[in-house]
Amino acid sequence: MKKVMKKTSFLTAGFMLVMLFGMSDLKAQKGLYFGGSVGPSFINKSFMDLDFDDVKIDGNDVAYKVYAGYKLPAFLAIEGGYRNLGSVSQNLAEHNSSGWDLNAKGSISLGPLEIFAKGGAFFNNVKVTFDDPLHPDINKNNTKFMFGFGAGLNISRLGIRAEWESLDMSKDSKVSMLTAGLTYRLAGGN
Repeated sequence: MKKVMKKTSFLTAGFMLVMLFGMSDLKAQKGLYFGGSVGPSFINKSFMDLDFDDVKIDGNDVAYKVYAGYKLPAFLAIEGGYRNLGSVSQNLAEHNSSGWDLNAKGSISLGPLEIFAKGGAFFNNVKVTFDDPLHPDINKNNTKFMFGFGAGLNISRLGIRAEWESLDMSKDSKVSMLTAGLTYRLAGGN
């Protein structure tokens, strides 16, 4: 019985803290923001070429993104942007990926600190160029589910943030980004 009471007490205290800090987010100003981030991309893809040989691309490059969003009242925001995952060369092939994304973002503000998670769609273009002139290049558009999480520090209208985003986690493809960047809010600060 003591264990149940202890767990219930911890759950109640945790719920109250989330509600308390969540209520501070209700007072946060809504409005438009924009920013940019840079960091490494992690690309691990496998596919079959015309000769039915497995081709594997596994590497990192410098990636960047620019984004804009609108913070709604409470803890929600809509965010979208453009990103370029860089170029990774391996096994006589070069992989390039870039595209647009649209996400729903949920956040909790703890004073100037913001913790967030997001999910949405990544509309990307993948180009794979082969060194072999007899092998046709691959150029296709995809729509993939994406998700991510991160944290930021907001001071007045300026913020810094770090985040990890998964852009493709299908069976034969693992693509993600780890970035740091700046955000500017057109509405006042928290």
